[in-house]
Amino acid sequence: LTPSPRWADQMCTYDSRTEILYTDKLFGAHVCGQQIFDEGWQVYSDDRRYYFDCLMAPHASQVSTALEKLTEHPARLYATGHGPLVRYGLQELTQSYQNWVEQQKKQDNSVALLYASAYGNTATIAQAIARGITKAGVAVKSINCEHADPDEITTAVEQSAGFIMGSPTLGGHAPTQIQTALGLVLSTAAKSKLAGVFGSFGWSGEAIDILEQKIRDAGYKFGFDPIRVKFKPTDQTLKYCEEAGTDFAQKIKRQQKSRKPRSSVTESQSARTEQAVGRIVGSLSVVTTQKGELSNAMLASWVSQASFNPPGLTIAVAKERAIEGLLYNNDKFVLNILPEGKQLHKRFIKNYAPGEDRFQGIETEEAENGCPILKDALAYLECRVSKRMECGDHWLVYAIADSGNVFDPDGVTAVHHRKTGVYY
Repeated sequence: LTPSPRWADQMCTYDSRTEILYTDKLFGAHVCGQQIFDEGWQVYSDDRRYYFDCLMAPHASQVSTALEKLTEHPARLYATGHGPLVRYGLQELTQSYQNWVEQQKKQDNSVALLYASAYGNTATIAQAIARGITKAGVAVKSINCEHADPDEITTAVEQSAGFIMGSPTLGGHAPTQIQTALGLVLSTAAKSKLAGVFGSFGWSGEAIDILEQKIRDAGYKFGFDPIRVKFKPTDQTLKYCEEAGTDFAQKIKRQQKSRKPRSSVTESQSARTEQAVGRIVGSLSVVTTQKGELSNAMLASWVSQASFNPPGLTIAVAKERAIEGLLYNNDKFVLNILPEGKQLHKRFIKNYAPGEDRFQGIETEEAENGCPILKDALAYLECRVSKRMECGDHWLVYAIADSGNVFDPDGVTAVHHRKTGVYY
């Protein structure tokens, strides 16, 4: 019926006799269990959203086209390539896909992500970068140059605020499709567009150097340092790529914001509302995580107790935060509550470079759940994520506190005061 968005050789297939749609990559979830069908389908909601954000969001326009084609073939069951078969939550999942696609299409800014992949490694890197970009509220037009025509590439670059190119190295060069795409980019993209380069290789990686040099010589500014990955990327490398994508998107948003004329400050209703929201105060805390080789930390002030039994709390996490991907259901973290009068929070208020160690020079010890405890904290709680709820540009994370301790019983919790509700 229709090619899968990223995997052009894999198709959705409809059996008119049984009314089963074999969806391959569409409507999937990275869930592996004994359950065949999606009874109690709500428990898979977060997994399906995460799957969409990682794999489908960068191909929103193709997903939209696929959904339109599939409306002509009413299905009573989705036989997915990943996760349980979709029967009970079919209508809700279909509607969710339509809503998620529209969210991507309505973004003010977009990035053209152009790549080719010899053994799948460059495509995996592209996927991680795309995930970071979409987390920051910027759409991605992901194009595999092996299957794209020149007009598609040209249009994507013209309509985007920036472009990123990725390539493997074959015989000391970039594949012909990437060389062709590079020529189209250099002849199409305005010099004000932000650029990026990445790639994987087995020996020397000349293709990445070639792309970087030609783009730099043409006068473009780079949104992140060229990413060079030897052989298969590790989880740590992919997290770095995701953070680089988020940084790239944030720079584009700042560029666009600086070009817009500033509105005059007036005592409008919206301004008064923003000022009132800013009077809501919160305790200053640092959320710390450790998952395998991946560690992260985030300064948080939107923290609140949410339940007595079990002892629970909520934390608002911006979608673009690097730590967000480590705070899914059953993930563990430590909430370090900061004391008044110390400057520990300043260590976590900076903008970190992709892959930068958040704990360098800070005394920590390992909690029972494996996450770092800040020794200079006032108190800490060892927590596990129970639920997540999407709230505009943030995720609201509800977590259960399994254990905790107070280091200084006479200490006072640091509180964050603001004058406006439009920033932290």
